[in-house]
Amino acid sequence: MRAGSGKKPWRQKGTGRARAGSSRSPVWTGGGTVFGPQPRHYTVKVNRKARRRAMRSALSVHAERGSVAVLDAGSFDTPSTKSAAQALAKWGARNPVLIIVTAEETGAMKSFRNIPRTTVIEVGATGVADVIGAAAIVISETALKSFEERLAGSDKKEEATA
Repeated sequence: MRAGSGKKPWRQKGTGRARAGSSRSPVWTGGGTVFGPQPRHYTVKVNRKARRRAMRSALSVHAERGSVAVLDAGSFDTPSTKSAAQALAKWGARNPVLIIVTAEETGAMKSFRNIPRTTVIEVGATGVADVIGAAAIVISETALKSFEERLAGSDKKEEATA
């Protein structure tokens, strides 16, 4: 008999032993697991309005702390990690730093991406967890405009009824 085979370990009757159908039964030593681990999906859907409110709240906390800076991404036409690191040092940003840029601002993206404890994210991919996890946020001017548009269009009905 082979390990894990479908063959009965012994015949059904006449041996004096209990009937057995498989050596992989959970009752047997070396047998299978009864309710083994199953892959699970832990993500939870969050409503759009709640997500926007959470983002506004996280950004408000950063604004109160003074840990938000606006970047002129046009000054990073060519990638320069040295000048990006100097800009962060001059501002006195605490780590970890989140840099938010648009897809077109590749010079700024390439300048900041190699600095330790600095995360560069495109404005459309920025989530609440990214903002909360950062001690300081640097956002480009064009990314700020698109961010404002994204967050402003959520509670128009609420403002009208209030």
